[in-house]
Amino acid sequence: MTAAPSISIIVVTLNEMGNLPGLFASLRAQTDREFDLLIVDGRSKDGTFALVQESRDIVTYCVSEPDFGFYDALNKGIRAARTDFYLVVGADDRLEPTAIADFRAVASCADIVVAGVRASGRIRQGCKPQNAWLGPSRTLTSHSVGTLIRTRLHRDFGYYSLRYPILADWHFLKRALTAPGSRVAAGSFVAGTFAAGGLSTRNFVRTLCELWLVQRETGESAAVQYLLFQMRLLYNIRKVVAR
Repeated sequence: MTAAPSISIIVVTLNEMGNLPGLFASLRAQTDREFDLLIVDGRSKDGTFALVQESRDIVTYCVSEPDFGFYDALNKGIRAARTDFYLVVGADDRLEPTAIADFRAVASCADIVVAGVRASGRIRQGCKPQNAWLGPSRTLTSHSVGTLIRTRLHRDFGYYSLRYPILADWHFLKRALTAPGSRVAAGSFVAGTFAAGGLSTRNFVRTLCELWLVQRETGESAAVQYLLFQMRLLYNIRKVVAR
């Protein structure tokens, strides 16, 4: 009988003392508590790490040290993981009580599992690798909360690139999702709530520029991507001008 796949939850923190209790509550409420919880802290100043150390009933691994941004910290977590899969979760995200059990039920026959997520007041569902030329929003639900990733994929596709402070997740996932032989499963369940926001929301123009660079680096047509860039810019012109 094949053993059930093991799962790590990786949380990157920086001054998240106000958000972590809610996340920890959602993890303690899991119907399947067989997971590792890895906390990678960027040397918080607000007591975050003290709270983490007090939560050893669910925290498997923790470290607090300076880093070069979110993806550098995430790479540290992945290197520390000792499980078949990992799930990225933000301190302000929340998981449904059956999230780990639902992911585990699908993971044995997949390299990447994309589940539904609640974000911005609606549910995002499905995974369409064939839409990768259109960008992440048309391809998958969310990197955080919604995507369970087989850890060994980083041997083939590398770690998250520090060249893309906003879209390193898409740079990695696009190649992994579309590679020949990659086994991708779209879970019919909702894994949790993704607190949409962060740098991609605050710096929309930079996000568009990074998307252009990632799409070109991963083989997309320059003409098509330039057209999409212009369309996105015009569609969001109010957001751009407001910045």
